[in-house]
Amino acid sequence: EWETHCRGALNNGVTQDEIRAIIHVIGIYCGVPQALECFRIARKVLSEQPA
Repeated sequence: EWETHCRGALNNGVTQDEIRAIIHVIGIYCGVPQALECFRIARKVLSEQPA
């Protein structure tokens, strides 16, 4: 589900730095393992974005 939200956020103008900040908050509230999974998915989504 995070992949869909990450794509939607980027399509709506959220920056990579803002995505990073969001994931840090996820780490605080949901735990480090969940944040690491979100970083992994965000990296995949960002690599698929056009340059």
